Amino acid sequence: MTDHGITLFRRGLTADLDRRGAIIAGLWWQGANGTRHPLMRDGSMHGGDPLRASCFPLLPFGNRVAGNRFTAGGQDYSLEPNQPWDSHYLHGDGWLSLWTVEQVSDAAARFTLRHAAQPGQPYAYEAAIDYIVTEAPALAVTMTLRNTATAAMPFGLGLHPYFPLTPETRLHARAARFYTEDAAFMPGPEAPRPADLDFTRPARLPRRWLNNGFAGWDGRARITWPESRLALAIDADGAFSHYFLFMSDTAFEPGFAGEYFCFEPMTHRADGHHAEDLGGLALLAPGEVMTARVVFTPEETAA
Repeated sequence: MTDHGITLFRRGLTADLDRRGAIIAGLWWQGANGTRHPLMRDGSMHGGDPLRASCFPLLPFGNRVAGNRFTAGGQDYSLEPNQPWDSHYLHGDGWLSLWTVEQVSDAAARFTLRHAAQPGQPYAYEAAIDYIVTEAPALAVTMTLRNTATAAMPFGLGLHPYFPLTPETRLHARAARFYTEDAAFMPGPEAPRPADLDFTRPARLPRRWLNNGFAGWDGRARITWPESRLALAIDADGAFSHYFLFMSDTAFEPGFAGEYFCFEPMTHRADGHHAEDLGGLALLAPGEVMTARVVFTPEETAA
């Protein structure tokens, strides 16, 4: 353990963590043939910037809120942009906060965060993230939130992992509904799913800008890298009924070389604050808690 970083290890699976943002800075697996494979992109040079990490948490909700405003319990709330390149308050506060390391062992670590409400950041909450490398081996990520405000607020959880993208990478993730993208990175209306975004069966990812939400997810996904005879199973508990798919391009990210894509498990849809049913967000009363877990399991494949 360094000033910020922690390394977990068990049975060939290594997870590098950092309390700056409670991020994953690297996830590596050494299989039976002795080769060390990255299961997420190498974020070792993140330097405290979660956008260069392997994965960061989404809390107290993920994605954006239209107009940076929402209403809960008859009270109006406003948000301030937290990124210089985006006009929205993006992905909550957790990824931009310095977390406390509460517990750490060879194969497990717990990060905690207490966030007080302030202008432009109206959420008050306590959060914990438990990272555990299990016997499987697998990386289990459990996120917990407690509303410490004096009023009910809509909360959500998610993860924003970056996965290696190779010419043969395939994704398998069933979902019932697809959402288009609108201006300023905001979600658009529900629409028929484009043929190249149909992952009800394993399929290659298109090489183009992607920034879309999927709903009615069954919580199971699988990424396959045939060139390495490697796969990663993603198993999320019932709270995760949505996922978001992101792929950059050179217009947004000039140095992008098509080396990664993001598959983001979420408990809610983007801009759920403005949906009649809150789009999967949980309206937590003061003191109420929500928790959700995602497990990442590497697998060797025949081809």
